[in-house]
Amino acid sequence: MSYVSDLDTPLLRISARDQFTLRDACQGVHVFGGVGSGKTSGSGKALAGAYLRAGFGGLVLAAKPDEVELWMRYARENGRSNSLIIFGERGRGAMFNFIAYELARQGADGTGSVIECLMRIIEASRLANPNASKSSEPFWEDAMRQVLRNSVPVIYAATGNVSIPDVIQFVSTAPNSPDQAHEESWQRQSFMYQTLLKASQKPVRPFNNDDYYKTASYWENEFAQLNARTRTNISISLSAALDRFNRGRLHRAFCTETTIVPELTFHGAIIVMDMSALTWNEDGVIAQQLFKFMWQRAVLSRNGLHPRQRDRPVFLWADEAQYFVNSFDADFQSTCRSSRACTVYLTQSLPTYYAKMGGESARDKANMLLANFVTKIFHNNADPETNRWASETIGRVIQRRGTYSEGETYGRSRGLSQGENTSWGSSSGHGSSTDGRGNLSSSSNSGSNRGGGENWGRNRGTSTSETTSGGYSEVMDFEIEAADFGRVLRTGGRANGGNVSAVWFQAGKVFEDSHRNYLLTRFVQ
Repeated sequence: MSYVSDLDTPLLRISARDQFTLRDACQGVHVFGGVGSGKTSGSGKALAGAYLRAGFGGLVLAAKPDEVELWMRYARENGRSNSLIIFGERGRGAMFNFIAYELARQGADGTGSVIECLMRIIEASRLANPNASKSSEPFWEDAMRQVLRNSVPVIYAATGNVSIPDVIQFVSTAPNSPDQAHEESWQRQSFMYQTLLKASQKPVRPFNNDDYYKTASYWENEFAQLNARTRTNISISLSAALDRFNRGRLHRAFCTETTIVPELTFHGAIIVMDMSALTWNEDGVIAQQLFKFMWQRAVLSRNGLHPRQRDRPVFLWADEAQYFVNSFDADFQSTCRSSRACTVYLTQSLPTYYAKMGGESARDKANMLLANFVTKIFHNNADPETNRWASETIGRVIQRRGTYSEGETYGRSRGLSQGENTSWGSSSGHGSSTDGRGNLSSSSNSGSNRGGGENWGRNRGTSTSETTSGGYSEVMDFEIEAADFGRVLRTGGRANGGNVSAVWFQAGKVFEDSHRNYLLTRFVQ
């Protein structure tokens, strides 16, 4: 089948003027949405269809049993039914011996890769166990990695092969003390001693003498001198994690023959893991994490292959991704772009990652992983922490906030004035005079006056005034408030006419329709 290879090829139209390209896909997509938000049937369905129509190969991890049927329908609707390979419950003979695969690819140099594969099994076992202790993770992981480094190369040199039963038996028959390492009875019965002896005297694969003495010294002078409880815990933890592959369905799928390999996706195959985490439980999570790790390693190394092996885009798909994340994911996501690997993870919320990753640095691990997804799609969500994080991811801008004030005043006055005045007075006089002829004259007068007055008055009045003012202020605030992710976005179904809405964010991009780094987009279920 033909496939797209130009990085600027449009894969999906997300608005009237904006398109999602192969280049965007190679930078990773993470989808968030609460239960019933429409993330799987909305943006998930649109992206899956776009990748299938573009001829991608891919790996699909399944948390729910109906994931297989869903992808069978996607493949049928987009003309890719012949590309499907079901690995697991309905796999019809699909098997992958991961140890034989690594050794066939790299020979003796592949023992290091085998060790890392076994460490992924141990990590997945720890993450799948909610009751596992998280307080001493670095010590136990380092101790078990050291045990494997001193086991796998010896077994490969002595037998020409490596199997999980041999690894378990090798470690379980280690000496309990330096003295026991020299006891003839222990030497005759110990699988470890007999394997070391064969690797030294009659190796099937070359084994460097210096490596042999370092290995023998480790078991006699380091491991045997550990505290008995510590030594027992290391052996039991290792055997408990690996014993899942010693029998049953995991043994059949991963420790017998090889009929499929990750590289098939480079030629258009779509491998669907039919090992649902809800039906196979811990076995399903561990198995899918192991195959995912093998696929990721193959993808990162494909650039050294022939152009036919590295030109076709491939995708990694994980709905309910919290079941499948591990410590290698952040490293893969930061480097897979050049390998044309397009990761799509879907989950409900940030706390689901924190809970699954566990440990004191769970938040840092989750944030480091999510930082490597350039495109993030946010559907309706009821989780406040995820919504706050979405708001902070989209960012703040200078926004105008309008101001308005209105006022009214009212006054009333009333008064009364009153006054009275009175005045009174009297006057009298007497006088006499003589003229030159001796005549005498006299006169007198008297009088009085009196008066009064009164005044009064009254006043009253009212006054009224109204004032209105308006303006604006500029503030740095969120482009989208956290609460909007829970009350604005549509969730599909009959009530919404089958329409699902989401906020599509892409770092470093300005969308034509919104002139922002985000876009409100719509999907039809």
